[in-house]
Amino acid sequence: MITLLKNTMTATLLLSTLLSAKEVPDSDEGLHSHRPMLELKERAEEKVKSKKNALDILDKVLSPFEDMTEYALDKDMSSMKKGYKNIELLEDSGLLAASTSDGVTTQILQDIESLETYINTKNYLKVALLSTKLFKTIVNNFAYSNYVNNQIHIESLDGMGFEILSLISNKEVNFDQIQSIINEAQKSWMFLRDDMQDENAIDSFDLLFKALSHATIKHDKDMLKILASMDLALVDVIEQLFQ
Repeated sequence: MITLLKNTMTATLLLSTLLSAKEVPDSDEGLHSHRPMLELKERAEEKVKSKKNALDILDKVLSPFEDMTEYALDKDMSSMKKGYKNIELLEDSGLLAASTSDGVTTQILQDIESLETYINTKNYLKVALLSTKLFKTIVNNFAYSNYVNNQIHIESLDGMGFEILSLISNKEVNFDQIQSIINEAQKSWMFLRDDMQDENAIDSFDLLFKALSHATIKHDKDMLKILASMDLALVDVIEQLFQ
């Protein structure tokens, strides 16, 4: 818990730095002006620093909910309780509210309260589903997404895998809902695909989406579980390509 508190304090400092750099201009600003090249270089360096800070903050606010989903799917009550304490620390730090859009903050805090209820009643399915909802809400409403646009789309692919794994753990699976999730995530994939050079990675994700849709049509829960896990593994590969 001490380590998490230190990490939260570090993330708060990063947020402060990011806020101070919120008006960093686009890299092409000033190319036709008479500003000294040194000033342009400093602005470029500031933009790089802001991107790094945004990535660090995004990781800090998403990780506890990603972890909670995994704990719930594994039905690991001990880890779920520890994970919830980490979420409380994140909430108390103010970092979560400061790094998401104002319109969703109240709903996020309400969902966190509901999460505690589901943990205490050992409702693993609802913990998994609500954790994935919180994960997606943060991704879709991250206040500094303009600095890390590619990473936002990568996280959307990650969210697809966790959400499918959560949904198929239910006795009655809503396959139409799963197909909608796949369709939405595919938009993020197409955005990333245009900026990729690795043909093997491109082919892998193209085939993955075809297989996911096929398994959904066939109502094949076992295959969906395999493919959703494959998605999570491939996301790690994609993430490395964009670093």
